[in-house]
Order: sequence, then structure tokens, then C-alpha cells
Amino acid sequence: MQLPITVSSDADREHLFAKTAAPYALAFLVPFVVVLAAFAASGIYPFGDVSVMLYDMPLQYVDYFGWFSDVLRGDADLLYSNAAGLGGGMFSLFSYYLASPFNLLAAFWQPEDMPKFFSVLYLLKIPACALTCLTLLRGRFLAPAAANLRGARRATVAAPWWQHGLLVALASTYALSGYVLGYASNIMWLDGVIMLPLAALGAYRLVQRRSCAGLFASCTAAVLFNWYTGYMVCLFSVLYFFCELARAEQLRGRRLATCVRFAATMLLAVGASLVLLLPTALSLLGGKGGGLVGLSSLVESLGLSHNPLAVPNLFCIGTLPGVNPHGNTPAIVISAFALVGLGVFFANGAVSKRAKLASGILFAVMASSLIFPVWTTVWSGFVVESSYTNRNGFAILLVLVLLAAEGMCRLGNLDRERRVRAIAWGGGVMTAVFAASIVATRVAKGTWLPSFKLAMLEIALLAGFTVLAAAIAHAGTTAAETHGGYATDAVSRKTSDGGKQGAAAQSVAKPAATAAQTDAQQDAAPRIADSKTPGANLASAAGPAASCRIASAVACAALAILLVGEQVYASYLQLTPCCYPVSGYANDVANMRAFYQQLPAQDAPCENGGIELTRVANAAPYWGSTKAYGPDNMALLLAYSTFDHYSSTQESRIQELLAALGYTKYSPVGTYYRSQNIVADALLGVTHIVDDSAPAAATLAGTETLRGAYNLYRNDLALPLGWGTTGQTSVEWEEGQPFESQNALLNAAADNAANVFAAPSVSENDSDGTCRTFTITPAIDGPVMLYAPTLCLLDLFYDNGIMCDVYVDGRFVQTVGRRGSFNEVTLGEGRAGQPMQVSIVPLGDDSFEIKHKDGTPADTQHDFWDVDASNLLQVVSVDVGSLSEQLSRIKAAGSFALTAYENGHIAATFNAAQDETLVISQPYENGWSVTVNGQPAELNPAYEGLMGVQVPAGENTIELRYLTPGLVPGAIVSIASVTLFGVWRAAAHKRSMGARQS
Repeated sequence: MQLPITVSSDADREHLFAKTAAPYALAFLVPFVVVLAAFAASGIYPFGDVSVMLYDMPLQYVDYFGWFSDVLRGDADLLYSNAAGLGGGMFSLFSYYLASPFNLLAAFWQPEDMPKFFSVLYLLKIPACALTCLTLLRGRFLAPAAANLRGARRATVAAPWWQHGLLVALASTYALSGYVLGYASNIMWLDGVIMLPLAALGAYRLVQRRSCAGLFASCTAAVLFNWYTGYMVCLFSVLYFFCELARAEQLRGRRLATCVRFAATMLLAVGASLVLLLPTALSLLGGKGGGLVGLSSLVESLGLSHNPLAVPNLFCIGTLPGVNPHGNTPAIVISAFALVGLGVFFANGAVSKRAKLASGILFAVMASSLIFPVWTTVWSGFVVESSYTNRNGFAILLVLVLLAAEGMCRLGNLDRERRVRAIAWGGGVMTAVFAASIVATRVAKGTWLPSFKLAMLEIALLAGFTVLAAAIAHAGTTAAETHGGYATDAVSRKTSDGGKQGAAAQSVAKPAATAAQTDAQQDAAPRIADSKTPGANLASAAGPAASCRIASAVACAALAILLVGEQVYASYLQLTPCCYPVSGYANDVANMRAFYQQLPAQDAPCENGGIELTRVANAAPYWGSTKAYGPDNMALLLAYSTFDHYSSTQESRIQELLAALGYTKYSPVGTYYRSQNIVADALLGVTHIVDDSAPAAATLAGTETLRGAYNLYRNDLALPLGWGTTGQTSVEWEEGQPFESQNALLNAAADNAANVFAAPSVSENDSDGTCRTFTITPAIDGPVMLYAPTLCLLDLFYDNGIMCDVYVDGRFVQTVGRRGSFNEVTLGEGRAGQPMQVSIVPLGDDSFEIKHKDGTPADTQHDFWDVDASNLLQVVSVDVGSLSEQLSRIKAAGSFALTAYENGHIAATFNAAQDETLVISQPYENGWSVTVNGQPAELNPAYEGLMGVQVPAGENTIELRYLTPGLVPGAIVSIASVTLFGVWRAAAHKRSMGARQS
């Protein structure tokens, strides 16, 4: 039912707009100012040189956004990048990390300025969360019967100002919650936080008045902006729909039809998003991503993640999130004011038992994921969380805010005594619950969490908000007390223009009073008076005494100051881990670009008549972090083919190949380069190596140094991008045996059995208890390489092992056994008969549980000290002469000349010595197509991770092109879904109009 408010003049329209727009402006400004104040207190840009970057931001997202900035300006390709881990499709990366419309602003920022841009995104996205939350709260509690935007705006004009202020405050607590600020380093997830309230409002509108457009648009947009949190938005929409369905008594006999309408809307919304969802799903199912996925993931999620008694303590101010499951603290901190409101909801007698039961069940279901990880796994898409626990936390907090808003708003339906009692009971119980949880956590863990000071502050805040809310409620009077009924002050109030506004309000009073008898209207709008006093009572005020007005105003002001102060301090605490300098990143990008200018241009002419391929293996540490902790993505900005790529969307086949060859451990987090891998480097066409010592069979290629010690070398053994073979193009890799895998690949490629490795003698020296030392005596001249399989644990949940430092003759070589250091290590150039002293020093980092592949726990004692030397170490010497002979056999199979090497496009000529397989050392991925001499040909995986195509003897012209799989059919389905939804709703509207006319 649309409320019959008339607006008869331009002045009235302007007043109406101002009154409805002001809360939205305030909802934007409050979080904006709070975050800005927290930035200023922390010295974060623009108030200092500190960046908001945390956790994965400096290693992943800053480079992604820099690459996307290049894409928006036409300097990079959206669908493919040769610089993504030797080359890879980028659409699934875009759809997960970069599809937000906010990111279009990156076009106005240079890649090196992305840390500054992140501050801008924080200041835009966080207030946007408050805006959409306010839209839900106003639509749910102030304008439930509005038929359109204009009707909603008119309906809210009759609501008292204190209600607007209350809803703005609660919307701000949602936007400034621990999830938003604690997990804002995953900046792409904030789009889900923004869209969730709109989806919830859409579900409510569908139940109340069969309107489907809001739900369709919000769920479609949520998936398009970020499909991962979009899935959570859709899942929550289902739960919230059934909650509202259970609360709606007026739907007797129409519940089944409403469910069908909801299901059709959701299916069409998913269909409308397939332009993004289908290619992403095909990419991920075709090999990208990793981890324990599917129903089997639920088995790994059994048990409890938290003691139920400790759950309230997780909401305590200053609780910082744990970014991995070993420190599994979820980011669900929220204002104590909202927590008091939650208590008031259940203590408020004006809230029906039906509403309490349905909404209480919804909150219990949502909050249960804080205890049962199996439910969290469902929320994360049936993938066991490897970091950032309880990623559905924003949905838990939205339900909490909804219940708090309803509990507070419904106080207007009570007399003074009962509303004060409801606040006292609700706030008092919440204070007691939190005090008990804090004490229980102290007893269980032996420490105060997050700290004694912050725990006491949380109790004080709960008590303070309870007292202030009760004082406001006591100072005011209800309309019933003043007039003996539910008449509104707006009815009798005269405006300066002759009473037009009062007349408009009078037109509301009678329909509103009648509608209030239904449960739907009771759920929607409490029967309360307007007030000229700002926030004049959580229960309305009509003509209170001057002293009550003053007391109410003072209490409201005190509550507002306390709320803003709490939010500034809480935001500051969430930002305390920020430490990366804005200027540091910009300077490093400039230094890297200057260093890479020593490389040949990608299209430089080559002696064979083609162009130069430049593929870089960079062993230098990353900006802001040791390389032992994982790769970064700066190669995307430098636009050179390289190994380093950190993404959960990387093609798994190249990950498996590089793991088999000893570069990395197979992991969902990406690939990297730590040490020269002389055999595999040659086969993969590594033309240049960046290292702090001269690699074998390499020559110095530049005078500039990187990180003070790293130089550029030309790899003299590198094969071209394409090479022919008559041997097998498939090899059975033996897990944990990289040297055998390298030799097998080399023999298959050369179609000749040989062994380029020689085993040196290895003997262990007496240990002093701090390290294990070995004497290694090579049998031949050549590079000596080491691999320690027991240190590279196949951890089910996180990419760690037994972290150790490796020394050769007292010289530090590398850290192994960490997230970015599961590689074979080149110890240096060996000489036949000359011993090398190799020491492996455990760093003793057993701070969190790691596991073997079978799930048994691992630790330093069991997997380092107790392991026999023959199992701990694999050591070989490389016969460079034998390796060169094998490589010569491969080169003799044909002459390859590269004529084009662009993102998603490779062209070349290949003069084959015979009918054979041309191997392209570019990662195989669904989406590539190939023509040979102008005719389509079949492209197959070669050696599980590269590309292979059959070519005839003689001169051949080869061309490969990449198109994201599923992009075209996904677009077709999306267009069809939007069209079908439009036709369906147009037909429904036509039937409705016909029914009204008849």
C-alpha cells in the first residue's frame, strides 16, 4: 500500500527531498569522517606516508590494480597476460579481484600510485556500506508499503527525526565493523558488504508486495562485482527470504506462489550474471585454483572452531582478525551500541513472539558458523578456508544490525516504564553475557583477549550505551501518554506555509493507524510521534516539558559523542598493523623498471629473422617482504614473462609442472623463482636470470644492480619458446623427486636416454644441537643442487613446512621450507673431489600446526632432527657438458623463429626436420587455439603444463590465439536472462493493471 501523501508545491518538494536526502548524506559523512580521523591518527595517506596495505595487499592486490590501471588505459590486455606466471588467462583474476565498478577510478592513477588509490577506495567503499545499509533499514522500518522510490521518499517524511538518526547510527556501525576494516585488505569483498543490504531489502519487498526487481538487480550486481561474496549474498538472500516468509502472516495461502516467484527471480539473477560467472567457472574447473573443494571439504571441517562461551568475546573492540586458520579470530567486531540493540530486540515486548522466533533462528543460524567450521565451509563455497576465517562475517553483522534496529524502533510502541525496562534488561543482559565471556576466555586461555584494557573498555561501552539509551527513553513521553492514543505530533503541527505539511501528515494518520493492526505493519513501522527535539527519545516525544527536552537532547548528544569516539578508536585499532610506506612502493616500481630496461625489448629483432623472446627468472627478494614468504605480482607491471605470480586463480597445470621440476610446491597461492634450476630453466626458455651470484652457463648482461646485490645474467643454455621433439610429450612425475623429473623431461624432449646428474658423496658431521651439517664431495665439476623433501610438507591448510636456513661453507644461501621457498637450491659451483660444508639450521617456527598429506601433525623434531640424512637431503651435481649435448639434440629437431609474442597471441615459423611435435613453452590453458599453415589444428598439453601441436616436416607457419572460454555463451545467456526477466515482469505488471481497472 502506497501512503497517500500529497505534495502540492515546489517548496514542499524541496523540503521532502531535503528531509529524505539528509539521512543519506549523514550516513555517508559519519563513516567518511571516522575513517579519515583514523587515517590521521595512524599517519595513513593522505595524512602521512603509511599505506592502508595489509596482508595480501602489498603482495597481490597492489600489483593487480596497477595492471588493471594499464588495462583501462589500453596498455595491457584484460583477457591474457604473458607476465602472469609464464603466461596465463586473466579474466578469472579480473572477475574475482577487480570487477567492482569502483575500480574504474584506477584509470586516473598510475600503477606506482596504487597505495594512494587504496586510501581513496577505503573512503568511498566504507561509506557506501553505510548508504546501502541505511537503504535497507529505512525500507524495512520506515517505508514498508512504498510502491516505488518516490513513494518510499514520501513515506519516510512522516517518520520522526530520532528514527532517522537511530538508523543512520546503526548503518554506520555496520560500515565501520571489524569485518569491513579488518578484512578491507581484501578490498574486493567490500562489494559484497555493500550489496548485501540491497539484496535483503529485495527479498523483503518480494515477500511483502511481490516486487522482484530489487532482488534481481542486487543479486545480479553482487555476483558481477565479486562472484565470491556474490555467492554469499545469494545464499543469505535465501535464508532471509524464508525468515521474512515466516514472519508474514498476511501470506496465508500464497506462500507457495511467493516461493516460486523468489526461486524464479534468483535463477534469472544467476543467469544474468553468467557473462562473468560462466567463464570464471570454466577457468576454475579447468584447472585454476586449488585447495580442498566440494562436499569432501565438509569432512575436513568437522569439529568446533571456537568455544561457544568465547564467541561473544570475538565482538570485543580491538579484536584483530586472524588472517590464517591457525590464528582463527574472525573479523566481527561491531559497536557496543548495536550489541545493546540486539539485547533490546529480545527484551522488547512490542516485538511479536513470531518475529522474535523467526529472526532469532536466522541470527542463530548465521552465528553458528562462528562455532561450526562445516557451516563456514558452506559459506565459502565448499572450499576449506586457508586464511581470513569466517568470510561470511558481514552477513552475521547485518542480521545483528537489523535486529538492533527493530528492537530500538519498536520502543515507540511502549510506555515510558516498559521501554526503560526493555533497554535496561536488553543492555544489562548483553553486558553480563560479554563479561562472562571475557572471564571464560581468560580462564580457558590464561590471558585477557584482546587485552585487559580493551575487555574492560567493551564492558564500559555496553554499560554506557545502555544507561544513555535508558536516559533518553525516560526523558521522553509517548504520544499515547500525551494524547491518549497513537496520534502523531505531525498531525497537529503547523508549518510556516499555512499548515500544508500538517495536512499532509494528517492524511497519513488514519491509514497508518488502521494498517498498524496487521503483523506486516507492526513489523514495518512502529506507532510513534515526530519530534522537533533531535533524537528526542527512543520512544518518541510529543510536547515534553522543557527540562525533559534538555535532558533528552543532552543524553542524545552524549550518546552520539560516545558512538563516534568509539568508532574512531575502533577503526584506529583495526588500522594499527598498517606499516608499508606509500613512497616505498612507488620508488621500488621505479627501480625495477630502471633495472629491467637492461633487458632486450620484447620485439627486438633476432638473428634467426624473428623477434627476441625475453623470459626472466628473478631470484631477488620482493619489496616489503622476504621472498621466502611467497611471490608477488610486480611482473604484471613490468610486462615481462616470468615465474612469479601470486593468485588463487592461476592455472593449476603449470603449478603442477613447476612443482614437479623443483621450482615450487604445488599450492593454490602461485608460483615463484628462488634459485637457478639449470636443466628446467633451459627447457622453459629462461633467457635471463636475476641472482646475487653468477649462475652456471650464464654471462653478465647488465651493470645495474637490484636490491643492492642482484645482477642480470644472460642464460646461454636457453631454448627458444618453441622446439620440436619426436619423443614422448607426457611424463609421469614422481612426487618429491625433482631431479628425476627434470632428467625424465629432458630425455623425453631430446628423445635420448641420458643422465645429466651425478651423485656426490654425502656424509653427516656431528651435530651441536643447533643445526645439522653435511660434507658434500662432488664427483664431477658442475653446479651442486640440493632438495630437502621432508622440509617441504604437503600441508592441507596452509603453505608452510619446516623452515630452515641453508649455509654453504659458512655463507648463507637461502631459507627453505616456507611458503615461498619449497624449491631446489643451487649451492654453488662444485669441483670434483673438493668438499663443501652444508649446514641446515632450523628456525624453530612451530607456532601453528602443520600437517603431512595424510593429516598427521608435523614438527621440527619429527621432520628434521629425526629424519635420516638419506631421506632429508637429495643432492646432485649437474654435468653441464652432457646437458648441452641433450639440448643440441632438441635444437636439431627444427628451427623456430618467433614473429609475434603478444598477450593472447603468438605467431612463429618452424622449419621441422621431420613430422614431429612442436612444443611451445607457454602454459597450456583452455582457450588457446592454433592454426598450422592457416589450417586449424589440435592443441594438446605437452608435459602436462605446456602446449604441443603436431607439425609436418618442412617450413610451417604457426599462430596461436587466446579467448577466454565461456565468455561468448555467458554473454548470450546473460542477455537472454535479463530479457526474460523484463518480459515476465512486464506481463505481470500488465495483468496487475488490468485487474485494477476491472
